[in-house]
Amino acid sequence: MNEKNKQLIRAEIARLSKLSSQNRVANRVGVSSATISQIINNNWRLIKPEMWRKIKVRLKLDLNWNTAPTAMFRDLTLFLDTAKNNQSTVSFSHQAGTGKSHLYNHYQRVVPNVIYIEGTKTMSKKTYIKKLLVNAGQDAIGTTEELMEQFIDHVSELEQPLIIIDQFDKLKENTFDLFMDFYNELYGHCGFVISGVKALEKRILMGVQRNKIGYEEIWSRMDRKFIKLYATTREDVKLIFEANGVSDKLAITESYNSCGGDLRRVKKDVLKYQLNND
Repeated sequence: MNEKNKQLIRAEIARLSKLSSQNRVANRVGVSSATISQIINNNWRLIKPEMWRKIKVRLKLDLNWNTAPTAMFRDLTLFLDTAKNNQSTVSFSHQAGTGKSHLYNHYQRVVPNVIYIEGTKTMSKKTYIKKLLVNAGQDAIGTTEELMEQFIDHVSELEQPLIIIDQFDKLKENTFDLFMDFYNELYGHCGFVISGVKALEKRILMGVQRNKIGYEEIWSRMDRKFIKLYATTREDVKLIFEANGVSDKLAITESYNSCGGDLRRVKKDVLKYQLNND
């Protein structure tokens, strides 16, 4: 971990601390508040390399990558702003690799009172709620019921909170249903973003059609619609290349023609170009 990257991490920690508090940032990244204070004050002589790496991973920082204002980025930001400001629900079921998760990570870093979680296939109900609490900067100790109550109490105290549940399609049934509990408890106070790949829409609609328990209620709380997002364009690829210091028109065109709309592939193309042209 070089000094430049440490300074970038320090700047991010300082910014997040202003949005919430040093204690909440410490809880979120799993270190002591004293460590956070030392980093902010440039007093990091005794902070070990593994601690820096842990903080980087927990904050999901890509220190050598610049975010580009693609059409997806701009549109999603507007939808997230709407959900947050109007305490409404927006839902997306879109192709993987188009930048949704990257945008959600960015949004929760720069906008106050945003709680972001990524679903996994192995996540239990208790793990899910604990992860939400940790991502909100809270301690997460107690039974499942106690954790749930703690989370609802915390969100209830926030001004215009937004909960983003990404990879919603991966959640198991008992965890999947928690969205209804959150919605019912926080109705009229909190905005929600439900997001996943194309399989999410299929899962919801099939569940409704087959009268699976809970699916009609979830679909109702999602306003019975998925918002359609645009496909990746050549201009999007161009913006990503240029934001990361590459203006080679041929490289941009080749990347667009071969990426299949997947921005992860575009990122690999940018990094490969940078490596070959250093």
